[in-house]
Amino acid sequence: MNFRVILLVFVIFIFAAGFGFMSYSESLGVPLKQAYNDGKVTVVQNTTAGTVPHLITVHNNGTRLVQVQKGDILRSNSSQDVVVAEDKSVPQNSVTNVNVYCFEPAQKAVAGAKLQPSATASSQIKKIIDNSNPSDIQNATAAQLQIWVIVSGGNLNIYTGEPAGMVSTQGITFSKLRQELS
Repeated sequence: MNFRVILLVFVIFIFAAGFGFMSYSESLGVPLKQAYNDGKVTVVQNTTAGTVPHLITVHNNGTRLVQVQKGDILRSNSSQDVVVAEDKSVPQNSVTNVNVYCFEPAQKAVAGAKLQPSATASSQIKKIIDNSNPSDIQNATAAQLQIWVIVSGGNLNIYTGEPAGMVSTQGITFSKLRQELS
């Protein structure tokens, strides 16, 4: 066989495989942090202090699918930091709500605050999130309390920030909250 024919077939195969891989990786979307850094995404806190789980809105103004992953940590200067509680895909030019847990118990959530992707939670926090069910209030509350205990190193002040907001919002007592934490 002619060497040029073999080379041509090989080049066509490499070309097709390369474009196939690029198409496949494009369909997976881009991570939230990358889309945010590219200026294609804004993230806003929707709920106020004491809500479990919290809800954020991801505005994707870009032309690519954005992947929000469990364990993504979102920070704010004016509100509490949160950790994403579910995997979500945000289509191009759309808005999607995502469940999150409070990651900074001493701070209170402020509805309308802008959030910025910053890091990924530890494997211990991710395990709690993986085993949680944000649509079940009791299960979500138990997961939230476990996250607070880990983040605070066991020195959680229940009389300030999100724990105090939880007492107010959920209509429970501080002694009931203390009991749940133990």
